Amino acid sequence: MRAKAFIIKAGTIILVCNAVVQILQTFNWQFQVVAETAPQTSILASIASPLAVLFIPLGFGLWQFAAAAVTGFIAKENVVGTLAVAFSITNFIDVEELALVGGSSEVSAIFGISAVAALSYLVFNLFTPPCFAAIGAMRSELESSKWLWGAVGFQMGMGYVIAFLVYQVGTLITTGTLGEGFIGGLIAVAIIVGYVAYLMRKGSKSTQISAGMRSVKV
Repeated sequence: MRAKAFIIKAGTIILVCNAVVQILQTFNWQFQVVAETAPQTSILASIASPLAVLFIPLGFGLWQFAAAAVTGFIAKENVVGTLAVAFSITNFIDVEELALVGGSSEVSAIFGISAVAALSYLVFNLFTPPCFAAIGAMRSELESSKWLWGAVGFQMGMGYVIAFLVYQVGTLITTGTLGEGFIGGLIAVAIIVGYVAYLMRKGSKSTQISAGMRSVKV
């Protein structure tokens, strides 16, 4: 049943999403074919570039990774497909040997990020909301739009904070210096952690007040 569900998903949602990404990557806003030497002029690049700025402190501030992260909300499998389309990757794997065609240095050169940044990207996609289907399941279980958006926001914040720590600490260990965008990322992380702490404190006070009211009624 799981294999059947994945095959259906791969043939519908993932296929359609990758087709849309391919179209957006191929044309610019004038619906002209983008030159191979100027992929940054595509519709996909213009949409994803503003989001990429937010990911600089995490080590993957490129529009290709931002676009893949966004399509990952539809289905996490789309992350791989979008990266393959955005970077024009034909094949990285020898299906007979089940091994990378190129070494890790070649893969890193094509993507333009370090191994630490790649790990940060994996962690970010691991902790952020899984897909629209899972979010729909969360909605039915929580039975509240407020709690749903709160849960999605918490997952987004957790993914950002942990990816920031992985990249910055990992870069410090491997190179002896902090990664790019450290100050901006630190401010963003402080805001996220502070807001979560505020909500937790607010919820604790509300629980205490509710418990006090129940004890008075008894």
